[in-house]
Amino acid sequence: MDTKFLRHIAISLAVTALVVYIIYHSIGSGAYLMMSALAISSFLIGYLEPHRGWILALMQVAILLSVYFLKLFTPVSADMAMFGTFAGCGISLVFSFVAGRLARLFEK
Repeated sequence: MDTKFLRHIAISLAVTALVVYIIYHSIGSGAYLMMSALAISSFLIGYLEPHRGWILALMQVAILLSVYFLKLFTPVSADMAMFGTFAGCGISLVFSFVAGRLARLFEK
């Protein structure tokens, strides 16, 4: 593995940790902040790695699901945590794909 990809894995882990924190501390109208954080982080992941961004997106989905199902943190609102986790899975994959395609277009 090259050092650039390892650096992007570290950035992805840091951004995913921030997203998990936002998901588990959102309450009420915090869904907008939660969805914005998920969209921005996924877009960043796809833009950093246009060709291998799907690996980082799948890693983000795996972390979101493992934190939710293993109950590593106690959420402020259980409904918001469930919504953020499962909506985040789709958002992560779609936004990283779109950002990867855009990054490849800008490379040419």
